[in-house]
Amino acid sequence: MYLPHPCTPAPLHSLPELLLARFQLLSACFVAFAHGSNDVGNAIAPLAAIVATLQTGTVPIDSIQIPLWVLVLGGTGIVVGLAVWGKRVITTVGENIIALQPSGGMCAELATATTALLASQAGLPVSTSHALVGGVVGVGLAQGWKTVKLQTVRTIGLTWIATIPAAIGLGALTFRLFSYWLP
Repeated sequence: MYLPHPCTPAPLHSLPELLLARFQLLSACFVAFAHGSNDVGNAIAPLAAIVATLQTGTVPIDSIQIPLWVLVLGGTGIVVGLAVWGKRVITTVGENIIALQPSGGMCAELATATTALLASQAGLPVSTSHALVGGVVGVGLAQGWKTVKLQTVRTIGLTWIATIPAAIGLGALTFRLFSYWLP
C-alpha cells in the first residue's frame, strides 16, 4: 500500500480540505484587517510627513496631525491598487509559488496576519504582501523545498529590491512637487 509523504497536501476534495476552505475565509478576513492596520499607515506616512514639513517648516520628529484628506487618499490608493493589480498579485502568491491548498493557505494567512499585527503593535513598518509571500514559502518549505517554485520567488525578490530606488526617486519628486503647491 502506498502512503503519501506526510507533508504532501491532501487532495482538494478531501473532507479536511473542504472544512479548512471555510476557515480560510476567516483567516483571509484576519489578513485584510492586518493589512489595513499596517499598510495604510505605511502608504500615507511619507505623504503625511511631507505635508507636515511643508506646513510647519520643520521635520516632524515625535507625532503629527494627519489631515483627513491624506487618510482618504491612502485608503483610496490601496483600493485602486487592489482593483488594478489585485488579481495578478493573488494569482502569483496563491498559485505560482507553490500548489496551495486551503490548509496551506490558511496557515500562510494566519502567519501573515499575526506577523503584520505584531509588527504594527511594535511600530514596525512591514509589508503585509511581503509577509504573505514569506508565509506561502514557509508552507512550501514545510512540504519540502522542491515544492517551491524558486524562479517565482527570485522574481518577487528582485522586484522588491527594485522598489527601493524607485521609491527614493518618487519620494524626492513628490516632495519637490508638494513644495511648490503648499505654502
